[in-house]
Amino acid sequence: KYDSALGMMLSVFFGFGLVLLTFIQKRPDANQAGLDTYLFGQAASLRVSDVVMMAVIAAVALALVYVLWKEFKVLSFDPDFGRTLGLPIRRLDIALTTLLVVSIVIGLQTVGVVLMSAMIISPAAAARQWTDRLGRMVVLSGVFGALAGVTGAAISSAQAKLPTGPTIVVAVSFIVGVSLLLAPNRGMVWSRLRTWRAGRRLRMDAVLMDLFLLATQHDSPEHPHDRRVLDAMSFPRGATKRNLRLLADRGYVQQIDATRWALTQDGTDRARMLAHESPTDWKLA
Repeated sequence: KYDSALGMMLSVFFGFGLVLLTFIQKRPDANQAGLDTYLFGQAASLRVSDVVMMAVIAAVALALVYVLWKEFKVLSFDPDFGRTLGLPIRRLDIALTTLLVVSIVIGLQTVGVVLMSAMIISPAAAARQWTDRLGRMVVLSGVFGALAGVTGAAISSAQAKLPTGPTIVVAVSFIVGVSLLLAPNRGMVWSRLRTWRAGRRLRMDAVLMDLFLLATQHDSPEHPHDRRVLDAMSFPRGATKRNLRLLADRGYVQQIDATRWALTQDGTDRARMLAHESPTDWKLA
């Protein structure tokens, strides 16, 4: 309910603000309002004094986060547990919200109030894909945010009439996209690759167990069997030959002739392990 209400309030008041912006822009004194700069930023107008002030405020905010790091972690993950420890959860919540507001105010002149939401969420979302530790995530999000700022400013300065704020947001969005795709643990590419490898391993083990099952019907576990029999037992049927070759590359099976395959000793041991059998329980050993 809280998230739904927050989303509704954001969308409603943002739309109301755009309506007011359209109304104000039609007035003869619209240029004096400066709403475009407030909404979308104007990084080109930053002066050295502005940068110094932003750096000082950011340093103070980082110092407070460092001092209250443990308390903020408890507040973020389990405020009820924090209350049992006697922590002033209400005050900590106000402090964390104040730091968030300060961060937004710092970035207003650079990317504006609209795009600042992306600068708050996107670096953290990108960092989350690379680590499961909160401390590393905070450091990585800062690195990603700084990298996006430098990259966006450099691209904007190299191209005429290219706004700096939106370019920075595009840069951080690119970092998020790369992280979602290529992060080792959570990236979609590596996740698909792990799923494909797991599926291939399961199909290979299924063919190996089929050979093992057929071997129990003969006097020797190395008795060869026709591939067409394995085709009838396996699913999908067309993949039996490929799986047999993969098993042969690993030394689990051997090809006897054009169509017949047999288990090796390593393949027999592997099949016993998959069947949760001890080698001493194998009746043909």
